[in-house]
Amino acid sequence: MTSTGPDTSAFRIPMPLPSRLVARGLLGFLHFAGRLICRVPIRRCGFDRAARLPQSIMVSNHHSLIDTPCLFMSVARGRRNRTATVGGLDYFEARPEQPWHERLFRRGVIWFIRSSMNVMLIDRVGGEYSELDRIDAMIARGWSLVIFPEATRSRDGRIGRFRHGAAELARRNGLPVIPVRIDGTERILPPGVSWPQSAPLRMVAGEPLRAEPDETAAAFTKRLIVAIEALAEDPSRCPEMDEADAGSLVTERAG
Repeated sequence: MTSTGPDTSAFRIPMPLPSRLVARGLLGFLHFAGRLICRVPIRRCGFDRAARLPQSIMVSNHHSLIDTPCLFMSVARGRRNRTATVGGLDYFEARPEQPWHERLFRRGVIWFIRSSMNVMLIDRVGGEYSELDRIDAMIARGWSLVIFPEATRSRDGRIGRFRHGAAELARRNGLPVIPVRIDGTERILPPGVSWPQSAPLRMVAGEPLRAEPDETAAAFTKRLIVAIEALAEDPSRCPEMDEADAGSLVTERAG
């Protein structure tokens, strides 16, 4: 399907190597400083499952703007350069009616998220299937994906409606899907709050799931929601994340 929304062809990834080196160094510093200042204990487990797969789609519930860097930094270091995070251009793009300084800030944010986390900006206005062909092309080149199927942040802490795009991409490309549950970012930086607060962060990756041969995207999406909800049942099983791993973006090679 051809999108009738804004042209996203200019937002290709990966960004040039110098941009990635600068942005990932900045991301690593912000992560370290934010965790130190706001006293955020991080606990996570299960991400070694994704590291053992040559290619996958990681899907997660969505509470906060910091979900994206937290999840991207949970990807194995050797996989980050070939992992794209799917994001909506309509949320970040500058608009003519905005003040010049806000437009400039938004352009800087777009540079940062594309360079540091390989954010692939897509047109959500044209519908959830409007850019699957473009994402298919990334998958065909060997990229893995990080997707938040809710396409917006939860306002009440509960999992909202999942769009079917991630399930459809997995189904038609034969890729495994890693369900991930994030808890705590709704207290650290909820919608409407500009300064992060102190709260524990827990991230759990479940067993990989694959679409059955005759399973629809809608049916597979329901299974993914059930899998993510089930990851909340045992909050004590995650070890604390190693501090060296938490700061690994600073020393990671971005080539």
